[in-house]
Amino acid sequence: MNAGLVTEQQDPEKLRFQVELEFVQCLANPHYLNFLAQRDYFKDSRFVNYLKYLQYWKDPHYAKFLKYPQCLHFLELLQYESFRKELANAQCVRFIEDQQLLHWQHYSYKRMRLQQSHLDNLHQQHAQQQQQQQQQQSTQQQTTQQQSGMLPPPQQQPASSQAAGLPFAGLQPQHHQPGQVPLQSQTRLLQMDQKPLQSLPQNSLNTK
Repeated sequence: MNAGLVTEQQDPEKLRFQVELEFVQCLANPHYLNFLAQRDYFKDSRFVNYLKYLQYWKDPHYAKFLKYPQCLHFLELLQYESFRKELANAQCVRFIEDQQLLHWQHYSYKRMRLQQSHLDNLHQQHAQQQQQQQQQQSTQQQTTQQQSGMLPPPQQQPASSQAAGLPFAGLQPQHHQPGQVPLQSQTRLLQMDQKPLQSLPQNSLNTK
C-alpha cells in the first residue's frame, strides 16, 4: 500500500493530469462557476491565463477522457470577460442550468431515436444479405445439378407437331411406277379438256 503511494507521488505528471482533468470537468457545473465569480477568481489575471492554458483539453487526444463534455463549451465561454461577469448573477446561473437540463433531455431522446434507427438499418441489411445468400445458393445448386446430369434433358416436340406450321407438311410422298402418270396430274388434264371453248380468247379462233 505504501509502495503505491510512493509511486504515485513520484509521478508528478500523472498527478497533474488527474488534477486538471477533475478541475476542467467542474466547469460544467454553473453553480461552481457562480462560486468562482462571487469570490473574484475571474478578476485574477493568473487564473484567466490558467483558463487559457486548459484549452488543450479540446484536443481529441485529451477530450476522450472527459465524462462531461459540456465543460469544453463553458471553457470556451470563459475566455470572454462579459460571460465571466454575468456568472456573478444568480438569475443568469439558473437560466444556464435550465438550458443545460433541457439539452440533456433532448440529447437523450435524440440519442435513443438514433440508436433505434441504427438497429433497424442493421436488421434490414441483415435480411437483405440473407435473401441474397439464399438466391446465390439456389443458383449454385441448379448449376451443379445441370453439370452433374441430375436434371432431365429438355423435352423435344414430336415431328408431327414440329411440322404443323410448315407448308405442305400434311402431304405424304407418293411412289409411282415408271411411265405412269400420277392420278392428280390425270385429273388436272381432264379438267382442262372439259373447259368450254368460250373461255378461250376470240383471237385464237380467227384463222389467217
